[in-house]
Amino acid sequence: MMKSYQVGRYVGRLSACVKKSIFTIAAMLLTSLTFSVMAQEVTVSGTVKGADGSGLPGVTVQSKGTTKGTQTGLDGTYKLAGVPKSGVLVFSFVGMETKEVAIGNKTVVDVTLVDDTKALEEVVVVGYGTQKRKEISGTVTSLGSRDFNAGIVTNPLAAAQGKVAGLVITQSSGDPNATPTVRLRGTGSLSAGSEPLYVIDGVIGAPIQNIAPEDIQTMDVLRDASSAAIYGSRGANGVILITTKRGKSGAPSVDFNAYYGTETISQKPDLMNGAQFREAAKKYNQTFTDNGANTDWLDVITRTAHTQNYNVGVSGGSENTSYRASVGYLDQVGTLIGSGKNRLNARLNLDSKALNGKLNMKFNVSASQSNGDIAQNIALGLAQNMRPTDPIYNADGSYYQIPGTFANYNPLAIVENRTQQEKLSDLLANVQAGYTIAEGLVFNVSGTLRTQANNISAFQNSFANVPTRGFGGNSAMRQLNAVTDKQLETTLSYSKALSANSNLNLLGGYTYQDVISDGFGVVNNNFLTDIFEANNIGSGLGIRTNPGFIGSYKNEYKLVSFLGRAQYSLANKYFATVNVRRDGSTKFGDNNKWGFFPSVSVGWAISEEAFLKGSSIVDNMKLRVSWGRTGNSEGIRPLLSKSFYGPSGSYYDGNTGSFLPAYAIQSNANPNLKWEVNENYGAGLDYSLLKGKISGSIDWYTRQTKDLLYTVNAPQEKGYVYPTILANIGSMQNRGVEISMSYQWIDTKDFSFSSTFAGSFNKNKIISLKNNEFAAPDQVFLSTSLGNFIRGTSAVNFSVLQAGQPVGVFYGAKVASISDKGTYVFKDLDGNGKIEPSAGDRDYIGNPNPFFVGGLSNNIKYKNIDFQFQFTSNLGAKIMNTNALLLGRQDGRIAESNALVGALTSKINDTQTIPMDYYVESGNYLRLNNASLGYTIPVGKGIVKRARVYVAGNNLLLFTKYSGVDPEVSQALSIGSQAPGIDVRETYYKTRGITAGVNVSF
Repeated sequence: MMKSYQVGRYVGRLSACVKKSIFTIAAMLLTSLTFSVMAQEVTVSGTVKGADGSGLPGVTVQSKGTTKGTQTGLDGTYKLAGVPKSGVLVFSFVGMETKEVAIGNKTVVDVTLVDDTKALEEVVVVGYGTQKRKEISGTVTSLGSRDFNAGIVTNPLAAAQGKVAGLVITQSSGDPNATPTVRLRGTGSLSAGSEPLYVIDGVIGAPIQNIAPEDIQTMDVLRDASSAAIYGSRGANGVILITTKRGKSGAPSVDFNAYYGTETISQKPDLMNGAQFREAAKKYNQTFTDNGANTDWLDVITRTAHTQNYNVGVSGGSENTSYRASVGYLDQVGTLIGSGKNRLNARLNLDSKALNGKLNMKFNVSASQSNGDIAQNIALGLAQNMRPTDPIYNADGSYYQIPGTFANYNPLAIVENRTQQEKLSDLLANVQAGYTIAEGLVFNVSGTLRTQANNISAFQNSFANVPTRGFGGNSAMRQLNAVTDKQLETTLSYSKALSANSNLNLLGGYTYQDVISDGFGVVNNNFLTDIFEANNIGSGLGIRTNPGFIGSYKNEYKLVSFLGRAQYSLANKYFATVNVRRDGSTKFGDNNKWGFFPSVSVGWAISEEAFLKGSSIVDNMKLRVSWGRTGNSEGIRPLLSKSFYGPSGSYYDGNTGSFLPAYAIQSNANPNLKWEVNENYGAGLDYSLLKGKISGSIDWYTRQTKDLLYTVNAPQEKGYVYPTILANIGSMQNRGVEISMSYQWIDTKDFSFSSTFAGSFNKNKIISLKNNEFAAPDQVFLSTSLGNFIRGTSAVNFSVLQAGQPVGVFYGAKVASISDKGTYVFKDLDGNGKIEPSAGDRDYIGNPNPFFVGGLSNNIKYKNIDFQFQFTSNLGAKIMNTNALLLGRQDGRIAESNALVGALTSKINDTQTIPMDYYVESGNYLRLNNASLGYTIPVGKGIVKRARVYVAGNNLLLFTKYSGVDPEVSQALSIGSQAPGIDVRETYYKTRGITAGVNVSF
């Protein structure tokens, strides 16, 4: 720009003959014009804040239409000089809505950026990529970290309980080392596993139990086969995709989260105290040695527990490289003495771009070590056995034991002298690279190495005085189980806009997985001293005469897959997705190594049609229809299709003069063993009404499992040598409806209130348990242990598997009345004139599977105060109350063992412990599952960008008519050892937790 004296000199040279006065006037006019132009450029400063009022670092501030720009500092402030007064400032930040502000006469421009919720809602993580939500034709539900449940949440699964329709998460135990039972659209298998597949940052089968909830950004649940079929044989029970938090370009930021909580047992069985026990013994004419005590044995072995959790995350980066690193520590003490868990986990996520943005690299490394003190649940059963009139210790300080009785061992001696520690170490390293070959054409490769080692050590010293593993005295066990999992995945994707309103996306890929499991174990007993515990296990004498005390194993399986997907959208209202996958596994027979798993889904955005477009009521409405097949190979060991020899007894060798181990066939070959197949079809409707005030979805589905993997008796007449064989028999069906709905009650600047309901109705039925060659018995009885050292009840067949009935239906006698003498009067169900409650006079007496599971979450915010609470409910399930069966009658074990308070007024005087409808109760309940109250502290321009403090609670209220401890009993199915819906006495009691915590960002 010309200076005023230069302009004047130029004018002077051209106008030498002009009078001095004219020159002076011209110079003054030009100088004035120059100052006027310069006055149009100003220096602007200000602060950029987030929705919570904290300063945002790393925000790009750009003068629109120019190259002038800057970024905000750590406190969110900025300063930009030389910008035109008539210009516009553009404020942009990843994940937030871009904002433009005209400068005008302002020299200070402060702005507040809000989350780009539209962008977050539009893109959803699906298998091997992302997809715009409006184009999804399958059934997918997404949760963000802000949607997780509050309180003591150490497992991401617990964080999602009650949040997703069709996802049933059952937490029947308060044990810190227990994992919840997870079912998507019902139980889908008998032996091959019913848990969903977990995929973390694209890594298949990553350990979800060892990931800190604070590290999770989103959780996407693929509920139907059309969505999960891209994972083929791994997606039979649905897929849960977890995306962890990653860094953003900008200045480094630090997030610190911590909480401290206490837990107490929420409900215990109502056992007699000393006075009540004496009254019962007198009433029922029972004699016993009264030691004058009043001992609450459950109180003796339990305690108030404490949990502390800390997590620190650091993130930042530049335009081409970003990072996020986090470290977390959890220390959770259990309410049962001797139980607890501590976990240290670390994670590093790196993202980098190279080759002018054509190459995108991701590096994910995570490591965790969990040390668990395993609960001695046997003590809970023994505590219910012990008489309240007996003392804890003898006069000499030793543990009091009732002499000469069965099952009355001192429970405190157990928890103080029997220990088991498990150290679980998990290391996962994953590298992903994506290269853009041409516009829309991207080649991706991912390599993963995961190693896991579980080191188990258990010891019972001489003071426990309880037989263990068939032997009295001291005993020890050591075990090491290791897994090495290697994965390689390559995909080629292509995206093309075929026209202004139609798009095509294609994906093809190859995957390879190699899993090696190996380990060893040894038990021993009869140690001369307790001092070494399990650390010198060879010093015991028991192994000298028991060669079966030591063993080892190693196995390997491989899975090779080819996959393909095509997605097509037309006119922004018609959508279709087709998936195909071919899996080959070494687990199956020579004739059936490969399985083919296709799916197809279509969607129709009805709201884009002329008759609805522009409606003041309907914002969005989409109809979806889907069909798909997925396979299942989980839960079965490798090589079960082969025939093997193994140790079987011994024989006398005359040459050596000693007995040597003999070998015999231990399994039958089954070359036709093949994939268990889940076939799903259904329809759904997504909707948004009244400008987003109401939104949600409704889904109907049928899920049929075919070729069930199950071990049956092998017909000897057909040449099978071993008595059993793993085969594909029969089928099972789940049918249901899923409903989710969100309602925004109020949404103003200072106050908002919203509710979200997620509920599902499901009906389960076994269709068949046979095929052309093999068949299970018409009724497969499922035994359930009611507790160690409880006479006559170690394994009772309460449940059966039978065609036409739901999984684990209760089967037993029906009680017509109670006689005057207090005995059961059973119905003659078969009409033969004989009462046979353990034979012909039995019927189906209850379904343990709930027909409805749901949750209602509510969020209220007033200025800086936020309040959240959630109700969960189960309806329709029946529970077998075995505690009432064993301890609720007037005789019970009274004089020898304790009983429930109800035994004082019980009319039952019958010792039978067979399954009967008299003890089948409704499991309906409504629970205030969690609640939290938080306050976001206003912060200034210091180093603290955001600060929030909160208090939260878990399992706060329970409404139920169930007379047992808690109606949320286990829904797990383990053939031969556990059936769903049976309330057993050795269940670790659920807890009620209160937490105080803080979230701070720097």
